[in-house]
Amino acid sequence: MRALLLIVFISFLFAGCGQKKASQDEDVLVFCAASLTDVITDITSSYEEESNVKVKLNLASSGTLARQIENGGHPDIFISANKKWLDYLVEKESADSELTKRIAGNEMVLVAPSNSTLLSFQFSAEINLPDLFKGRLSIGDPQHVPAGAYALQVLQNLGCAKELEPRFLPAKDVRSALMVVELGEVEAGIVYKTDALKSDKVKILTEFPDSLHQPVGYYMTIIKGAKNDRSLQLYNYIVSEKLIPVWEKYGFTR
Repeated sequence: MRALLLIVFISFLFAGCGQKKASQDEDVLVFCAASLTDVITDITSSYEEESNVKVKLNLASSGTLARQIENGGHPDIFISANKKWLDYLVEKESADSELTKRIAGNEMVLVAPSNSTLLSFQFSAEINLPDLFKGRLSIGDPQHVPAGAYALQVLQNLGCAKELEPRFLPAKDVRSALMVVELGEVEAGIVYKTDALKSDKVKILTEFPDSLHQPVGYYMTIIKGAKNDRSLQLYNYIVSEKLIPVWEKYGFTR
């Protein structure tokens, strides 16, 4: 009798494990650029309510996420803050080139702590940024963070990158670059307009024209081997026309 009860118990145990794994398999894992934290959290929360499918988010710089995927990470969907890291994964045959789409745009701005004595100004190529402030400049690490790469392009096209480089304080992602400005640890920073708009601890000094950097674009793809009904359904939901107001609410363009 005890043997029979033991067999029944083990059967229920394995059945429970199988159900748990099946539930996990139904989740959708998204690796997403940190600068999209607020909007993608809003979008995926709405999606979970409508579809009853759990979405898990891994938020970091695009370069960090791409390296994670290259080294064995296997999300269903990857959203990058530029096309460079998405193309990198396509070249590594980790991403599906047929399911690659530009989903949003952004702008680059110069910010300072809200209590700074620096005043906002209309951008002009005549303004010499190194003379505008004397302290350090916070940007994302240009090697890994798209926002940092865009910032460097701005400074290079203005002809002041080399002069300002010794004053750079590179950050692991654009959120970290903004936080350093918020804390007043630097005199200024170059970040996405969307991040600056939602912070009451910084003020926008000026917006940089798109002509000074490559167009800021967010790109999405489905990772190789992850194309299925669940990933396609979320992919199509994110790019659907009904979500345009959500993107615009957070300051992104479509």
